[in-house]
Amino acid sequence: MTVEFHILGKLKAKNPTVVVGLPGTGLVGSIAASYLVDSFDFEFIGYITSPEFAPLASIHNFRPYPPARIHYSKRNNLVVILSEMSIPISVSGDLAKQILKFAKSVKASKIISLGGISLKGNPKDVFVVSSNEKIASQLLGTKKFKPIKEGATTGVTGVLLTQGVVEKYPVVLFLGEANEDYMDPGASANVLKALSFYIGTDIDTKKLDKEAEEIMAELRTSLVKSKTVKRGREGFGGMYG
Repeated sequence: MTVEFHILGKLKAKNPTVVVGLPGTGLVGSIAASYLVDSFDFEFIGYITSPEFAPLASIHNFRPYPPARIHYSKRNNLVVILSEMSIPISVSGDLAKQILKFAKSVKASKIISLGGISLKGNPKDVFVVSSNEKIASQLLGTKKFKPIKEGATTGVTGVLLTQGVVEKYPVVLFLGEANEDYMDPGASANVLKALSFYIGTDIDTKKLDKEAEEIMAELRTSLVKSKTVKRGREGFGGMYG
């Protein structure tokens, strides 16, 4: 076994929803999952190890944590599995299987994976894919989400969806339209709004929305500066060329 779950104590959860947030396009999954944990009274209940994982520790509020870990909120009946490091392709399949095994062991009602996708469309779009046709139909019927007719999703989420279909287990994937060149808190806020709608829990994303505005402002400033420099160089060439 290359991936192991380590649960600290006994998890007393009754049919919780398991939310998964892993690095990917725009770091959407990791940002969204970490924000969710910070927004509510989540307890650190476990961690995930593998010989293939990078040797590092995450530090939050002066306290070190394993980079791949598990949190639980009794009030919201949510388990969050997140990683703040890239998951090696070599263990993606095993990690997905262990997530599904863990979800079944706590009799989770479903697994919801949060992530990003870059289709160069509307930045507020959220796409949905599910191993359960009824769930997918219900969500798409609200007109709040976009379908993906053709394509592929790789890594842990890809295996989770496939296993969900094979084992008839409800796996839902929310993908926010994200920029693949930098971290995208705006897309993270959008998938959290999708999660909020789906599970009926109010999630305040104002901080993420503000971060998104600040990043866009910085990008616009950088773009203006680069254009100014470019025009200056072109003028220099024209004058002395």
